[in-house]
Amino acid sequence: MFLVRQGCIKPLCDLLTIMDVKIVEVALDGLQNILRVGQMEADREGGPNECAEYVEQCSGLDKIEFLQSHQNQKIYNKAFGIIQAYFREDDQPDIGPAIQDGQFAFGSGPASNQDFSFE
Repeated sequence: MFLVRQGCIKPLCDLLTIMDVKIVEVALDGLQNILRVGQMEADREGGPNECAEYVEQCSGLDKIEFLQSHQNQKIYNKAFGIIQAYFREDDQPDIGPAIQDGQFAFGSGPASNQDFSFE
């Protein structure tokens, strides 16, 4: 965490836009290690992963998401793994249809009982 307090996250995130595959790979490895330590601290203290918040604040998440369309498979895999491990939103509402008795219940809400007129 010493490096995080010294401000290393923004420069690492800035390296994600370099065209050299090896530099991007090393930057992703560094960010992944920092995020892993941040997650261990968050789990221990019961709070959020501050390192993930720092990455988001310096537009690092946007850059990592963009790397999911990278032509190099290793870069894609690393970016995808980082997002899945540290930036997934588990508390997002379920926007799919409700399931009742093992079947989808489309239009089962209160609005579906109303008659509509398109005159």
